[in-house]
Amino acid sequence: MNERTAFKPVDRETAGTLSAAEAIQYHYDNETRFFSLFLDETLCYSAARFHLPNRAEPALDNLYDAQWAKIRFHLDALQLKPGARILDVGCGWGAILAAAVTEYEGRGAVGLTLSKDQRDHIESRNLKGVEVRLADVYEAELDGPYDGIVSVGAFEHFARPAMNKAEKIEAYTRFFEICHKNMMPGAFLSLQTIVWDTPTFEEAKTWIPETVFPQSDIPFIDEVVTASHPLFRLEYLENRREDYILTLDQWIKNLKAKKDVIIAEWDQEKYDFFEHYLRNSKLAFARRKNALSRFVLKRR
Repeated sequence: MNERTAFKPVDRETAGTLSAAEAIQYHYDNETRFFSLFLDETLCYSAARFHLPNRAEPALDNLYDAQWAKIRFHLDALQLKPGARILDVGCGWGAILAAAVTEYEGRGAVGLTLSKDQRDHIESRNLKGVEVRLADVYEAELDGPYDGIVSVGAFEHFARPAMNKAEKIEAYTRFFEICHKNMMPGAFLSLQTIVWDTPTFEEAKTWIPETVFPQSDIPFIDEVVTASHPLFRLEYLENRREDYILTLDQWIKNLKAKKDVIIAEWDQEKYDFFEHYLRNSKLAFARRKNALSRFVLKRR
């Protein structure tokens, strides 16, 4: 392996030496080309929205269409008017930012990411009105107020494995305080996150992944509600573990189809690691250890 293609999973011992930002960069700063081999054209690295509310059967069977359904769900939730300005916390490769200034006629969309590769990809698109910042939401100068805020797949990284329940809620409360401070009165926050499903708090502590996101601990639904309630009114909540199962099915299928390319361009270790990660993630949802929640919150 050369320096460009080297990939080594970190373990708990190594994780203790990483900052939260470094732990996230470790995963997301794999090249955009690598992720493009198993994600769809939107480059959304989070659960798509295959299901409609209260429907057992999926309404969509195509990953690209389901990712666009997810993008539109979150932007529709903000009830934006033409000329609105939004913030995307954990913007990934910019799918929501791009849609906000094109499909939704926004005048501006600011994205936060900790991945240099994601920032560079967004900037290379030269989207009018889109700005991306390499910054942690807890430390960034946000230049609010915004007409709405979206956060998809970032909330999972706001707490650390060593935190007790009160400490987790405190960390989440800080996030909601920052959002509240940087939003217009009555504006909406649309949040998507993996949550613990059936495990107790004590059980969850024994099931935290040892690799991939070594400095992260996902929330329970009640922790999100408790932390947000003083500053936001819960307008809508859906819980759809099936959406992540279907998304992961597609990612695994795509990854396997590109196995030879990945091994040739990177190595066997990288392919094996991501296949193992995606399969174990699917198993966690199938066994109800994890679920996928979407919250729509209105600023008080």
